[in-house]
Amino acid sequence: MSIATPFDTDPDAIDAQTLRTIAFRPIETAAFWTAVALPLAYPALMFGGLDGQELFLLVATVALHVAALGLGRGHGRDE
Repeated sequence: MSIATPFDTDPDAIDAQTLRTIAFRPIETAAFWTAVALPLAYPALMFGGLDGQELFLLVATVALHVAALGLGRGHGRDE
């Protein structure tokens, strides 16, 4: 009896779902933790007032936060 390791599989036998999971999981993890940490930037951006550059940075931060929430929503779920 032997225990198969992930490196014992045939490289040509990797299906599309496995490849998508391997490629997307790091992106999903980074997006999740970005969505967790990004709200810490809101008070710093609002503290200086919302004129010109600060307003642009706030809108860009909110857009990035929404994108990170969407991309990272499946992090930690078993498929």
